[in-house]
Amino acid sequence: MEWTYRFGSEVDSVVRALVAETYGVEPARVELPRRRGAPEARIEGQRIEVSRSRSQGYVAAACAGPSEKFSLGIDIEAVRPFLASATEPRRFAEVVLAPEEIRWFRATRRVAEAQRLSWLLRTWVRKEAVLKSLHTGFDTSRGGMPPTAVVLNEPWEAPACLSHALVTLTDLPTRDDVGDSGPVMLALAQNTGPVRRPRR
Repeated sequence: MEWTYRFGSEVDSVVRALVAETYGVEPARVELPRRRGAPEARIEGQRIEVSRSRSQGYVAAACAGPSEKFSLGIDIEAVRPFLASATEPRRFAEVVLAPEEIRWFRATRRVAEAQRLSWLLRTWVRKEAVLKSLHTGFDTSRGGMPPTAVVLNEPWEAPACLSHALVTLTDLPTRDDVGDSGPVMLALAQNTGPVRRPRR
């Protein structure tokens, strides 16, 4: 499995370059079919598991290797715009957190608001990665899952997906060469279990 993130690049070019490098082919041989649902790449008809994400000019991409049999989810979020927004931690938590997760959030009520928002953003990034690895989204009208259906451990701990035992979750390292939107958070999920196909 390979992954990357860049600032100021077009998402298809980042995915195509990553797949080409992983499989040792020219980028022109990598096809990116246009379809709804989870993205995919193809080389001469062979399907390749990929995931991608965008945020405030950043692009992140992940690609499974030739012998790897799992689905992937990657998410990237720019930190500074989120922390500078008018987002209230309590209201965001009500939308994002499962009842089991509300317990740790309530225990942090005396912590600075910026830190609570940072922990909520970390949780959001991890949940997005998990949902992408399940090949579903938040659109419940199309068979998707709400973010509260994914239960994670505390965001200050090494990540673990408590609701989906076959999903491995990782916080990815970031570089100092940030773009105009400042630092980012990145998470990657690898799912060895079944995927859910949203309705078209």
